[in-house]
Amino acid sequence: MYWTVLSRIDETSRRLMNKRSEKISHGSERMLVIRGEIPYNPLQIMREASRVAKIAGIAEAERWSISDDGAHLGSDYTAKNFYVRRPISESNADSDKYVALLVLAEVCEYARSMK
Repeated sequence: MYWTVLSRIDETSRRLMNKRSEKISHGSERMLVIRGEIPYNPLQIMREASRVAKIAGIAEAERWSISDDGAHLGSDYTAKNFYVRRPISESNADSDKYVALLVLAEVCEYARSMK
C-alpha cells in the first residue's frame, strides 16, 4: 500500500522529509527502504504537503489537520482543498501516517498538473 502512495509523491518532497543522519540499521531490506522513504512523524508529512501546496498557489495551504476522521489540507471555503478519509482497515499505528501520505500525494499530483 505504501509503494503506490510513494510513487505519487515527487522526489524533492521525499528527500526533504527524510533528511536525517545515516545510522547503522538492522532488519529486512524492505523495512530499511520503508524507513528511508517514510518519515516517522505524520505531522512532518503534513508540513511538507503544506509547503508543496503553498508553492502551487493553493489558498490557505497552511491550514491542515489530522483527526480521527482523516487528514485535511486547505479550507472548506476555498476553491481547492484536500481531504482523505481514514481507511477502516488500517491499524491505528500507521493510519495517521498513511492518510498524511495520501494528502501529500494528492497535493503533489495537483501541483504537477498545474505546471
